[in-house]
Amino acid sequence: MKSSAWRVGFLAAGSLLALSLNSHATVLNTGGGYGPDCSGAAASQGVIWPPNHSMVAETIIGVTDPYGLPTTIAITGIQQDEPVETNGSGNTEPDGSGIGTSTAYVRAERAGPGTGRIYFISFSATDSTGGQCTGMVQVYVPHDQGQGYVPTDTGQRYDSTQVVD
Repeated sequence: MKSSAWRVGFLAAGSLLALSLNSHATVLNTGGGYGPDCSGAAASQGVIWPPNHSMVAETIIGVTDPYGLPTTIAITGIQQDEPVETNGSGNTEPDGSGIGTSTAYVRAERAGPGTGRIYFISFSATDSTGGQCTGMVQVYVPHDQGQGYVPTDTGQRYDSTQVVD
């Protein structure tokens, strides 16, 4: 598995904020030994603010094909490190959608008592010859915009597409 850390700047509240976005990619050699390269994948926004409970579109960017072939992205899973319904989260659900499409939708919310939410969006990329790679990108909903606002990963994983009864 290839792993890369990306330094990305985001403009929020008039300040340039830098954080590390982690993406993980695996290349499956299914198209004659060649396929797209998912190692440069990132989420289109990366950081969502404000946490107003709206659904925010996230596309996968940075996937390339070494031969310039057309490449299709499909979202294969959306997880988060906080429960779908938890204290201070607004209890709106589901928190993710878009499985099987090229766009993931994640909810702009986080638990009030926590450090913020991290979404883990899994995807596959397929070129016109059938070559594939898979990967995962992260999206943050910080607790606030203060110093050190990057959420701490709880290590837990919850299905964002789940509807809690």
